[in-house]
Order: sequence, then C-alpha cells, then structure tokens
Amino acid sequence: MTYIKDVERIALAVPDLAEAQAFFERWFGAEFEPEELIEDMGIRYRPFRVGNGRMELLEPTRDDSPVARFLKANGGPGVHHVTFEVDDLDKAIAELERRGGRIAYRHTYADGVTFEGKVWREAFVHPKDAFGVLIHLAEKKPVEL
Repeated sequence: MTYIKDVERIALAVPDLAEAQAFFERWFGAEFEPEELIEDMGIRYRPFRVGNGRMELLEPTRDDSPVARFLKANGGPGVHHVTFEVDDLDKAIAELERRGGRIAYRHTYADGVTFEGKVWREAFVHPKDAFGVLIHLAEKKPVEL
C-alpha cells in the first residue's frame, strides 16, 4: 500500500510566465487557472491543465527565491519539481522515513494562506536523494470556515 494519493502536478521553472503560458496554450491547448503569488518564497505561479494532467509554471519574483536559484544553477528553464499529493503529510513523512527516505525541507505557511482555494502543507525530498528530481509532498485540504 502506498502513501501517495496521486502525481498531482509537474512544476516548470521559467523566467517569463507570459511567454511560457503562450507556448503551452498554442502548442498543447493548455487551460490556465488564475495566477497565484507565494510571497514568502518569492514565486509567482500559474497552474494549468493539459489533457487530464496538471502542471504549473513558476517564475521568481526576487533573486533569492528557490526558482531564481534554480534558473541560475541550471542555466535556464526546466522541470523544477514533481508534486505527489498525500492525504496526511505527517503520516506520509513517517512512512517515507520508515522506508529509509529523508525529508530535506518542510514548509509551513502562515495561518490563513491558501493556494487554489486550499490550505497546503508541504515537504520536499532533496534531488540528491531522488535521482536528480526535487520531490514535493503536498497535503491539500479545503478551507475550514
């Protein structure tokens, strides 16, 4: 039994959201959702659908953001991370660690911060441990009123 619910999305780091959006719309018929801002990480992003799959474009809003560092280190755009959705982040981390995995970074957003109408809890597996891919574990819950 796996603790992974789904491959939730693939995130691409790009220097220009508008240019990348135009490409995915024109070539693949991508359907974009509204842009979101992750202020504490210095990132703007635009989620989109291609067929039944989900992706997102990430653009840095400041030079010290993870996406800016990625673009600089890799010499340009590319796959930034793959998101696996989990039902319960704490249980998923415990299971990952039980299997010998390690979490490199856990990110907590301030109270009231939502993305795409959901409250996100996140953890990351370092690319050095995952064949060069940053793995993002995400728990997404509806906003409680």
